[in-house]
Amino acid sequence: MITDLKKYLIGIAIGIRYRANFSIEDQLGKIVDQILYSKNSFFNSSVFPLVYNNLNEKNLVNEKNDDHLTINTSNIVLEINFGSTFQIDDCETIYDNFKNQIIDGILKTYKITEINRIGIINRYLFKIEDLADSFINKTIGSTLEGINDINLRFSKKFTSEDSLSQKDVNDYFNAIFNIIKRADRKELFMAIDYQKYFDPFLPSSSEIDFFKFVERSNAFNSKNYLQWLNKNYGELK
Repeated sequence: MITDLKKYLIGIAIGIRYRANFSIEDQLGKIVDQILYSKNSFFNSSVFPLVYNNLNEKNLVNEKNDDHLTINTSNIVLEINFGSTFQIDDCETIYDNFKNQIIDGILKTYKITEINRIGIINRYLFKIEDLADSFINKTIGSTLEGINDINLRFSKKFTSEDSLSQKDVNDYFNAIFNIIKRADRKELFMAIDYQKYFDPFLPSSSEIDFFKFVERSNAFNSKNYLQWLNKNYGELK
């Protein structure tokens, strides 16, 4: 049985999607400058030494650890891998600075409105051979032999309390599970993408209750996800 998910956490991603805003395209350079070079910037040029240009998009990159911050006309997505620049214990600091520098900084300064979705991905790597074997056996069973390379993806939708208590609000949560077992590795990779959709869209980034969402995402992983994992695949030696 797995009791502490945190020690298997290898990375996180935080993303915000907004209605396509093509005025952002003309300001991507200014946005990048503000992120990298503003006073006391956390996501500065030491964290992201390189900037790549794609169509309607800027990618701030650290090639040593594969960390990314992507900004385009519809999304801002931060991806952090633990073990090099950042460690697992830096999660709260990363959340704090994403709130301060991205939500209260970039989204507010550049008047990015009509927020459609917010999401947090937790990526786990379980180097537990029994767990990998249990996943294969209980997913494929004995009907097909020799299969040990699997990529499974599924999702579950949850009603938001706001939808129940407020008229004309149809917000909801969605959890996307992605489980990968590679043939040449005795380990299991799992990613949980926990999202909240806003219907109608949030008119302003100031209405994003970010820390409440972080708390709810963490609670889902530590309770619902961990319970599901142990119930279905937790019969370990």
